[in-house]
Order: sequence, then C-alpha cells, then structure tokens
Amino acid sequence: MKPGDKANLIGPVVRGWLERHPAFSASPLGDWGELVGEQVARYSRPKSLKDKVLVVIAFDSIWKHHLELNRHAVMEKINENRREPLVEEMIVRVGGVPESDPVLNPAYVQLAKLKTRRNRGRKYEKTPVRPLAPEEKALLKKLPDPDLRTIGARLLKRIPVENTPEDDE
Repeated sequence: MKPGDKANLIGPVVRGWLERHPAFSASPLGDWGELVGEQVARYSRPKSLKDKVLVVIAFDSIWKHHLELNRHAVMEKINENRREPLVEEMIVRVGGVPESDPVLNPAYVQLAKLKTRRNRGRKYEKTPVRPLAPEEKALLKKLPDPDLRTIGARLLKRIPVENTPEDDE
C-alpha cells in the first residue's frame, strides 16, 4: 500500500461519519414523520429553523390548529436528549406542503461542497531505459507469446545494468 492510499481510504470514512452526525444532517430535527407521526407528517412539513424558531407549514387550518395544540409536545420531542434546546418557539402557517423535507441545516450544504483532497505523495523518478543486451534479445525471441515478449522487453529495459569488474578495465 502506498503512503497516499491511506489518505484516500480515510476521506470516505470521515465523510460517511459526518453525514450520519446530527450536526451535519439535512434536518437537525430528525425524521419529521417520527416526531409527529405519519398522518400529521403527511399534512405538514418543517419549513425553516432559524434562531431556535421552527416554522412549520400545514396543509389547512385544521392541521394548523392540531399542530398548535400539540406545539409543546412536539418541541419537547425535538429537544429531548440535547444539552441545549434546538427549538424554543414553533410557528405554524397554512400553505402548500412540499413533497420532501427542506434542508434546514446550512452545514449540510457545506458537507456537500466538501471535496476530498488527493494526496499525491512523493514523486518517484522513472528508471532510465537502456538498450537490451544480445543475450536478453535471444532470451526474448525464445518466448512463444508475442505479448509476453513485449512485456519482458519493457521490464528488461528498466532493469539497471550492474558494473562488472571486466567493464571497469
């Protein structure tokens, strides 16, 4: 394993952890259907969460009234198991209910923009190419497969020739 490969493995692991972490989720409230129940979630959606004020869109005035009556229970469910309350006020408005939940957390948008850095590592110099010796050419000619001959020639050209005592004289 090359030194740069470890960095390439860590990036996806960290990204996956951040996507599951509540601070980087699309909705810090959690699943709206689990908070209010599937029937209420069908006719209402959270629209925005800013400065601890949650704005919810209801399908009509009947669902608005239902959510306003249960406002404190919904806020308690959202804020349970948190050191600091996420929602202190809930405003319910009548309007068109979108099909999907909006992105309430701006950090989620930043996570989508997060790109992995490629660690190029240290650059290695290529081994210089050398001419083949007559013995190496004869050995390559004995090989029956032409692809194997080509690969063998490339490899042999990259192997440095050691100086023998006869060459120094």
